[in-house]
Amino acid sequence: MQAELSSSSVAALTSDPSLLRRVRKFLPMCQLAASRGSAILAQFAAQLVVGTMVGASGLGVLQLFTSWTCIAGEILGLGLPTRAMRLVSVAYADQQGDVIRQLLRDARRKIIRLWFLLALLAGVPLALLLQAETPPDWTHYSSLLIGAALAAPFFSLLRLYAESLKATGGALAAVTLESLTSPVALLLVCGVCWLTGQIVLTITLLIAFGLSLVVTPLALHAKLRQQLALLPPEGALQGKAKTLLPAVRGELLSLWGNGVLSIAFLQLPFIVLPIYVDAAQIGVFAVAHKLINVVTTLLLLLAAVFGPAFARQAAQCDAAGMLSLLRRTQLISTAVFLPVSLTLIALANPLAQLFGEDFGDLQIYLVILTAGQLINAATGLAGVMLNMAGAASKELSTLVIAMIFALGGSMWIGPEFGAIGLACVFSGSIALKNIVSYALARHHLLTTRVPS
Repeated sequence: MQAELSSSSVAALTSDPSLLRRVRKFLPMCQLAASRGSAILAQFAAQLVVGTMVGASGLGVLQLFTSWTCIAGEILGLGLPTRAMRLVSVAYADQQGDVIRQLLRDARRKIIRLWFLLALLAGVPLALLLQAETPPDWTHYSSLLIGAALAAPFFSLLRLYAESLKATGGALAAVTLESLTSPVALLLVCGVCWLTGQIVLTITLLIAFGLSLVVTPLALHAKLRQQLALLPPEGALQGKAKTLLPAVRGELLSLWGNGVLSIAFLQLPFIVLPIYVDAAQIGVFAVAHKLINVVTTLLLLLAAVFGPAFARQAAQCDAAGMLSLLRRTQLISTAVFLPVSLTLIALANPLAQLFGEDFGDLQIYLVILTAGQLINAATGLAGVMLNMAGAASKELSTLVIAMIFALGGSMWIGPEFGAIGLACVFSGSIALKNIVSYALARHHLLTTRVPS
């Protein structure tokens, strides 16, 4: 009977082409969701294992290194990864593989040159400060700063190749590699240490994370080359019309500012917290931050799918189409975030017990951060839409406003209310940023014609 049901179901599916098309349409999204879900579980498992084996202080140091590397890497990126998604998505649709290869070569060269220049400019002053009799207080993090500087260009290249791979239709591979490599590397190191009876040192975890940043862009580049190999050779496309995106004055500078401020805004707690609290409190906040940032990982997943779609709609001057896509991102992200966040809050105490006695304040952090991230989910991919529609300067203004609010609030609240007060400031700044970004996105689509 079961075999009959299976065969009849297959027959019904194949006899109804429209049903088959609908199933195929949602299959890539389901695969992406499964990949991102696996990444979230791996990241949580990595934090749980690291927190258990090295404590809240070790987890806090690892989080600082991760955050500083991401910020430095985005500075080196010069806005090129975001622009690559916009340009590659259109060029790939036109089957212009050579254009994409040249774009990536130019971007890679600019990133490496800037890294060398900044390393030369910063190396001498840093060496003098470290050798001074009374070095500044922040220099006790000098090893972390140097490590972040060395790892930064690899993060920049990771972002460049990941965004380009997403634009060529390889979103599943891009999301899987950029999300899973680092937590898997940390879990492997912890597992080897546990099996061999060795103590897990914080420096070992930092090296493992750094090596994962070397491996990931290499894997992404290899996959990107496979995607481009599917395109016909340049000679076969002579006479084919190219879709030209509008040249927006100062766009790359705006994209650069958006990229740097976005990552700095996301990682701002781990820039400000070391000023006011110890590494153990940073570790507890890091766990809550990672857990509640399920919505952030969701929006990254949606951006991998909807970012290129926004760019193609912008190239066609279809403001109504972009508005429809924006609404879809709002519905999807809100529908996923609400049940997940409420479940996390309900399970906060058991989760805190898993990590250890240092994590007793986990629930209050989760509640505070949920409030701001709920607004983030409800407004969808407004910022991505502005970047892809040639309105990056408007998204930049929202980030500047939110950053001023967050920094001002931190200086006022941090000294007296510590980590809990800072969590409120960060959550409020997230809500403010996304409300302003959504309002500007709606205004842009409803009153301004996308440049053609």
